[in-house]
Amino acid sequence: MKLSFRPSPAFVRDMTGGHSALGLFLSTLLYIVCVSGTLAVFYPEFERWEQASAGEMLTVEADVYRRAAREALAGIPADGEQPGVIRFTAPTAEMPRMLVEVGEREHFVGGNGTLREQVTHEWTDFLVYLHFALNLPVGLGVPVVGLIGVLMAALIISGLLAHPNIVREAFSLRGRGSARRRQVDLHNRLGVWAAPFHLMIALTGAFIGLATVFAFAIAQVFYSGDVERVHHLLFRDVPEAKAEASAVPVPDFAPALASLARIAPGREPFRISLHNPGRVGQLFEITTRVPGRLVWGERFYFNADGASLGRDGWSDGSAGKQVYASSFRLHFGHYGGFAVKVAYFLLGLGMCALVVSGINIWLLRKRQRGFPRERLERIWVAQVWGVPLLIAAAALGQLVLGLPPLPVFWGGILGLSLVAAFRGSCAGWSWYLRLAVVLVAMGVVGAHLGRFGAGAIHGGALVGNLVWLLCALGFGLSCWFRDGRQRVARPGEAVSGEPAATPDSG
Repeated sequence: MKLSFRPSPAFVRDMTGGHSALGLFLSTLLYIVCVSGTLAVFYPEFERWEQASAGEMLTVEADVYRRAAREALAGIPADGEQPGVIRFTAPTAEMPRMLVEVGEREHFVGGNGTLREQVTHEWTDFLVYLHFALNLPVGLGVPVVGLIGVLMAALIISGLLAHPNIVREAFSLRGRGSARRRQVDLHNRLGVWAAPFHLMIALTGAFIGLATVFAFAIAQVFYSGDVERVHHLLFRDVPEAKAEASAVPVPDFAPALASLARIAPGREPFRISLHNPGRVGQLFEITTRVPGRLVWGERFYFNADGASLGRDGWSDGSAGKQVYASSFRLHFGHYGGFAVKVAYFLLGLGMCALVVSGINIWLLRKRQRGFPRERLERIWVAQVWGVPLLIAAAALGQLVLGLPPLPVFWGGILGLSLVAAFRGSCAGWSWYLRLAVVLVAMGVVGAHLGRFGAGAIHGGALVGNLVWLLCALGFGLSCWFRDGRQRVARPGEAVSGEPAATPDSG
């Protein structure tokens, strides 16, 4: 018996209409999330890039943690509130720096345990928060981005269903022809070949973003509204967390680290916390990588003498706990080494192009049917090239002048959109903004070299500068080869046979 599925024209039409409606609704926010997420793949390298002069190391003696903890506690005023926890970032190959965090303060730690300059990577923090919360308050922004992930997954599925010949056309890419035909081919090819990656990113992003919403819903249905009980399904309470007020010396870290080596040989600690430091009841929480697994870590607990107090069970607990703990590294590509990050970066660029080409197709279709949306076309072109420009401008402003990145980016987006609504042509906005990205990205590298000298060409700082140079090169080539036949058009002037307002941002 031969089974086949041939969707009816009405079904395809409905899927296409739903796909277009979702895409238009999401367009700008989805594009911002995609661009920022593509760059955020390298956020550990960008953190090192922002403070390129900080010392780096790969190994730390156990006594260094103890000396650093003592110095951190000594820096608290006598009338100040004693911290409930001191957190250390242990040096690893990805982040070969030792950090200590006490309350709102975080400092680099030298090889002898002394506290050095304060950790400040404001632009990287802005970039990461732009990706997962759109710089909104976390309680609001994270679910909003999670909802965007859900709608993105719906876009991918509806796009696949809207093209019954998608497999047959998977190898078709027409470099010539009308602008709409080129955009359609680009959109469909990227949508087919990278669909598994795009769907994975959408689903993990939705899962991470809506986790708190899921927890609230589960609590209402199964636990009489007790969200803490749902939280405990994933995170256990720190054992013996209550401490006495009596002061005691900061414990030696060596017994706990030695116990960890016996319990979990080969595990690399990347986070070490001392709870209730300097008081009776203090204990260690050590988070390690789990070799060969996607889970972002496993947490072990030890008392001040190094005796084991159990672990969280993220690596071998319930299936739901393991899925949750695996979603973060899978979403950001922080597994499998640097090559995986590069692959995520390239696939992320494809996702950005997919979003842009999808909106371009709709705008071109409207124009060809005699209903041009010229103002919307100009705004869209300004946003497409304005988003990377303003991310780079925020980095340059922070690096040179210490300007806060958030108002530079969002104020710039608003300003560009308002001006584009009334002035210029799509061709002009496209060309000049691309050129501006080239100049600003090169300016970022130049300013970084001028500030850090030789430190700008080592380790994570080198990776950060290479990313900026690759962005400058890519945008420069797009200006040079702009559809192979470009020149800047004045309003009302045709560009190589296409209407002046045709969006060529893809």
